[in-house]
Amino acid sequence: MESVLILDGQLKSALCAVRSLGHVGVPVVVGAERETGMALHSRYVTGKFVYPSPLKGQHAFVDAVKGEAIRIGGKPIVYAFSDATVLALYSHRIDLCEYMTLVFPEDKSVEIAFDKSATYSLARVSGIPTITTYVPEREEEVLHLAPTLTYPVVMKTRRSVTWRGDGVGIFGTAIFIHSETELIQKFKEIKESVGESPIVQNIVFGEEYGVEMIAHKGKPSGVVTHHRIRSLSPTGGAAVLKEVLDEGDLRNSLETYAKALVSKLKWSGPIMVEFKVDSDSRVPYLMEINGRFWGSLPLSVASGVDIPYLYYEYAKSGRIPQGIFTPREGTVTRHFLGDVRHLLRVFFSRDKMRAYLYPKRMTALRNFFSLPPDTKSDVWSWSDPKPAFFEFFDILNKYFHTK
Repeated sequence: MESVLILDGQLKSALCAVRSLGHVGVPVVVGAERETGMALHSRYVTGKFVYPSPLKGQHAFVDAVKGEAIRIGGKPIVYAFSDATVLALYSHRIDLCEYMTLVFPEDKSVEIAFDKSATYSLARVSGIPTITTYVPEREEEVLHLAPTLTYPVVMKTRRSVTWRGDGVGIFGTAIFIHSETELIQKFKEIKESVGESPIVQNIVFGEEYGVEMIAHKGKPSGVVTHHRIRSLSPTGGAAVLKEVLDEGDLRNSLETYAKALVSKLKWSGPIMVEFKVDSDSRVPYLMEINGRFWGSLPLSVASGVDIPYLYYEYAKSGRIPQGIFTPREGTVTRHFLGDVRHLLRVFFSRDKMRAYLYPKRMTALRNFFSLPPDTKSDVWSWSDPKPAFFEFFDILNKYFHTK
């Protein structure tokens, strides 16, 4: 069997792939930024290594991955689970393809998927509802825009990761803006920091959903649609409690929109399309595209759609295995430590968005202990327990190394 090289070993999605592939006997080597990365300690790992963060030095990261691929030999199939690792590999794909098996779609597709402004433009011309978005390029445009908005609004970097000329990466995020003055100030700060103008969006209040799949030249397979019950923070972030969405009009609409985008992109590889459904109108609005494996991957596998293994077969042969891959409705998974962080934020965070997005503290406490029946864990496994302990150690390790 071809060997696999899994990166981002500190993430639960990487651990999910390790278990999926290791369970069927695929040799798995795992890399992470820290030796405490949870996936490095799975019983299924046949080798492990530590690499420099791609955000601290893209070239050093690429050299480390290349060196490990050469050591393994046979062009191992590479799995990456974060924008930073995916985009670093993509930037050096021509050189790296000699030593490892990488799956990327066409260049134009990658550029659109990882640029929110370009993603929204494609969605609009494809008839997919998008959140009202402003793309000011200059400070003068922001000055004219600021008094026309209803606050709060959201400001986002166009890309989740950008790299400076010295190879150091900057991680972008979304922030809430509460006044004209703050809008102008943050626009200047972000543009100076990342080297390009951020986008501004109106807020849509509602629940979040994701449609994930693996595709070949725009043809999807293994489609799973989930409803995000809770996120890392009440304001957003990774899903910590999520469920497979039941068949119905909403699921059909979400999947129709997601498949249309994937088709327009002619996407090859794993992809997730995220939506927010307006609480009043029930209209689903596109949020973003994740052109990589997603954080809620354990839910896909738990529901019976083994995307990591489908990707393995696809990377080997260039063909996605044929079959009907139907997720089990009602499947629910939980990331326990992420859910703890959610609860702590509800109780202690001083956040201007509390009045808009936070549940009542006692409601959050009750919900934390009242899980849907047969909820499965993203990380804990009786047959592979060590990663769950190392997840806790890794959080402490990361905290003390960033102090």
